[in-house]
Amino acid sequence: MATYSRFFDLGYNEMMKFLKSLKEKGQTSIEYLLLLSVAIAMGLTFSKKFEEYLLTNPDSYINKHLKIYDQSFNDPSKAYKTFSFPR
Repeated sequence: MATYSRFFDLGYNEMMKFLKSLKEKGQTSIEYLLLLSVAIAMGLTFSKKFEEYLLTNPDSYINKHLKIYDQSFNDPSKAYKTFSFPR
């Protein structure tokens, strides 16, 4: 009960200082939430672009290597040749 009455015994200036500090703390938390949401959005965009660069794009890094292997096995002019050795 003492803290309850003490809260109301504060003067006007002390009450305004207390309310201002609450506003500043709330503003800081909102700024942190906005910063976190921007960081998450940038991370998702980066991961999507990185996935396109490596995997899903037809000219991606992996698909370039797969095309080389595909040509080496399916194209007769570039295919591996087999040789038989007589015994």
